[in-house]
Amino acid sequence: MTDTIAAIATATGAAGVGIVRLSGPNARTIAAQVVRRSLQDQPPRLLKRATVYDPQSGESLDDGLLVHFIGPHSFTGEDVVEFQGHGGMLTLAQVLQAFLAAGARLARPGEFSERAFHNGKLDLAQAEALADLISARSVAAQRAARRQLDGSLSQEAHRIAAELQEALARLEATIDFPEDVGELVPETVEAPLGRAAQRLERLLAGAAYGRRLTEGLTVALTGAPNVGKSSLLNALAGAERAIVTELAGTTRDILAEELVLAGVPVRVLDTAGLRETDDPVERIGVARARAAVATADVVIVVVDATRPEPLALPEQSFVIAVNKSDLASPELERFAPHPAVAISARTGEGLDALVQAVIGTSVPASDAPLLTRARHEDALRRAAAQIHDARVTLALGLPAELIAVDTHGALAALGELTGQTTREEIIQGIFSRFCIGK
Repeated sequence: MTDTIAAIATATGAAGVGIVRLSGPNARTIAAQVVRRSLQDQPPRLLKRATVYDPQSGESLDDGLLVHFIGPHSFTGEDVVEFQGHGGMLTLAQVLQAFLAAGARLARPGEFSERAFHNGKLDLAQAEALADLISARSVAAQRAARRQLDGSLSQEAHRIAAELQEALARLEATIDFPEDVGELVPETVEAPLGRAAQRLERLLAGAAYGRRLTEGLTVALTGAPNVGKSSLLNALAGAERAIVTELAGTTRDILAEELVLAGVPVRVLDTAGLRETDDPVERIGVARARAAVATADVVIVVVDATRPEPLALPEQSFVIAVNKSDLASPELERFAPHPAVAISARTGEGLDALVQAVIGTSVPASDAPLLTRARHEDALRRAAAQIHDARVTLALGLPAELIAVDTHGALAALGELTGQTTREEIIQGIFSRFCIGK
């Protein structure tokens, strides 16, 4: 990459400090022209006061601090300069324009991170984690992104790849040097393939939870009329979001509330009470309630502890919330073996336990790195399928060449995770969704 790029690296809007970043072979030369002094006498990584001038008119645009990094010891792996001046889009835009007038090019969205990827400073999974870290909506999502940025997912992918390479080494030795190596011993190939399959299984087990950390979890409240669904929504939200009355059928339409529960972004849906009714408007509400339940990730089935009624349990993950525990002693044993929690939407009793039970329906059992993107899950599922095919081929006693083909396919799919085997147009598409300046 022979050109030098520049962009505003901080968020838009008024702020105390704003940053304009440059990266490329001429970053320091361009910066020197704009601040009217050489950077040769300024040590790398040391902030020093600087004034930015318009290179054409000579007008002073802003005062601030300048720091430079010499490649490859920088975020992008190239020479990088950052000017830290006053926030506000007008001032930052003028500073940026000065760098562009001096020879820099406006960076594309995500181009700084893309250069870091191409220069070996980040792999593709880590670059995506950087975007996830910026856009995280909860502490749990932020922590997952931080772990992935630190390389936890990439390191696990490398461990799986090492197992596959061990299997391939034995296969290809048998293929290329049959007289020296002798016949293939199936156990020496099955063992590393089996270990790779187990590691993939652990990763894939957390895929649903990882996606929910970034995309959010949809939770539907369902149950008969007047069991306290709207009161529960209000209790979870900590505010009066839904109308609550003693009249059955008060809730007619779906009411959605965006919350963060136990560090996970959650969209809670309050639905109409499920019952047979002659009211045409309420019938529409009941139909919408059933549709919401059918598409939710988790369902909270709310029941009234003071009046036990037959339960209609959903097909997907659910938790039974036995409400009004402040008025009657809930008999949780009658719901066994289904998960049930005694709560009081009025007093708040049991809400923490309910939240933990709901989030627990999707939390993976292992501590394996989380897959937070559909691209990751797709690549690993294809790798797992290829390993399965290789093991079946091995068990059938078919030629080593056929086993090697599937094993190579698994390695290629696995390489897409870190970008080793990802097509360039896919890489560009990933970085194009980043913010400008990152």
